[in-house]
Amino acid sequence: MNNPKIGLVTVLYNSPDVLPDFFSSLAKQDYNNYCLYIVDNSTSPESIELAKKLSVDYSIPVYFIDNQGVNVGVAAGNNQGAKEACNQGCDYIVFLNNDLLFDNSQILNELILIAKNNKLDIIGPTILNYPEKKIWYCGGYFNELKALAPHQYIDQEFISSNFPDIHQHTYAPTCFLVVSRRLWDEVGEMDEKYFAYYDDTDFLFRANRAGYMVNVVSSLIIYHKVGASTGGDLSYFGMYHLTRNRIYF
Repeated sequence: MNNPKIGLVTVLYNSPDVLPDFFSSLAKQDYNNYCLYIVDNSTSPESIELAKKLSVDYSIPVYFIDNQGVNVGVAAGNNQGAKEACNQGCDYIVFLNNDLLFDNSQILNELILIAKNNKLDIIGPTILNYPEKKIWYCGGYFNELKALAPHQYIDQEFISSNFPDIHQHTYAPTCFLVVSRRLWDEVGEMDEKYFAYYDDTDFLFRANRAGYMVNVVSSLIIYHKVGASTGGDLSYFGMYHLTRNRIYF
């Protein structure tokens, strides 16, 4: 695996406004052995039509999975994309939201290089919220008593010198997360009963039970427009699914 193939998996849901920044961020990447797997759960064709246009404008290799106006959920969408990535011989799967910004052209290259050289099966960057640019994710853990997966340091100012170059944790969201094909094959698919929210919690919990740790690279930073796709955790959609899925988890 001198130049591992990466499958980038993202799920669309009626959020065309975030796509220009997402595609321009990908277009800046120096790593070129990847395919973007776009799973469209949108109820209107606007998002997928714009994604098709932007993929041509930026010359980004894309495989489209169109669910024909049916929202099958985030978990099922991620499974659809990951399955296709595996079918097409990808060595790593990167689950990522499309409400992201990342200016660093070396994000993919550095993450894959570190993963490959250190035989790491889960790795991700530091994630700051946007536009505030405070910590959204820089480590997380499971609170089994409360059935929660809190983000450590959330809403604090990010000072890189406060963190080791690479630090390990038990939990990370799939907002931007690299997992090896080996891990995916062992841990299995995401549980589609969650639909949205806690699907990543469950997946990472099973990965941790199987002996895998999350590795966070402090110096690699991306920005997350929190809640752009779902209306945020305080929306009716967010509160309903967070409450229901916490009980299920």
